[in-house]
Amino acid sequence: MPEMSQDAPLADRPLLQLEKGKLIIASPSEISEASFSIPAIRALRHSNPHGTLIILANQDTAPMWRKVAEVDQIITQHSADSPRKITRLLKESHISFDAAICWEDGPSAQAFAKYEIPKILGYPSEKLAKHLTTPVEVERKIGPIEHQVNRYLLFVAQLGADPYQPSNFSIPPRPPAPSTIQIAIAPGSDFGPAAEWPLERFSELAKNISEHCSLSIIPSPGRPTPAAALAKALGQSVISAEKDALLDHLAACHGLIANDGSIAHYASFVGTPSLVLFGPNEPEWKRPLGRIHQIIRRHVPCSACLLNKCPLDHRCMTEITVAEVMERLQALLNPA
Repeated sequence: MPEMSQDAPLADRPLLQLEKGKLIIASPSEISEASFSIPAIRALRHSNPHGTLIILANQDTAPMWRKVAEVDQIITQHSADSPRKITRLLKESHISFDAAICWEDGPSAQAFAKYEIPKILGYPSEKLAKHLTTPVEVERKIGPIEHQVNRYLLFVAQLGADPYQPSNFSIPPRPPAPSTIQIAIAPGSDFGPAAEWPLERFSELAKNISEHCSLSIIPSPGRPTPAAALAKALGQSVISAEKDALLDHLAACHGLIANDGSIAHYASFVGTPSLVLFGPNEPEWKRPLGRIHQIIRRHVPCSACLLNKCPLDHRCMTEITVAEVMERLQALLNPA
């Protein structure tokens, strides 16, 4: 990586100056977090147009990264890979990396340090700091809840990128929409049963929608049972859970109705308007990116508990009615 001029004051030297260097970034492991990091990666590309940008991603997030035009190369790992296995993948790439970015502690961060990448940047959290050569501090003011996307945007701003340009929030090209209105439904949630609207209400909703629209049932990663049960009740099949095909299918849909979970973030990434039912999570913090999406949430006394399983009566989800979801779906499909 080219050195800064010795005449440049220390305070003026950017933490990352790629020019024609090679930067590897470990994608966040969760689909939601990976989707939140994509605008920051685009901003980095725009501020380093001549560098090479490589993403290390697991099998769940790699399909999204393959659709990000600003990324030059994807190295795919399995979620359960050890630091040793990831280090071997880096060696097999035959790439001499100039710098690396880690958003979270884990096997990828350990592999970057083991591979002796000369410059490793990241937030200096307690566990991650020991793997970094260049901690990146971001001053955060106390105030209202901020969306998680700011965690990544403020980080790359410290590296000299301009994070809030509209082009950073673009979507991949979409296929022509089918002539029949196509609605996808994701009745499960990989965030746990507490994040799931009752299945019998999804069934009633689906029967109402099917009178006017074509339906597809989407399984949630790691929790396909609700989708399978709904499909059986409707006499349908579930859509393939293969991630590249799933992204393409969602991109061809007019809308998605889903619980808070990874499927909503897949849809947000490809630009499909989504109606997302929030329960234990906080939408101001973790809602899908984009103004085209709508949120239904009951703020009850125990919100936001962030639990996977409700220890009480699940009122944050059971108080949401089918009539309300139908009304909001109409607004989603006809914003005028």
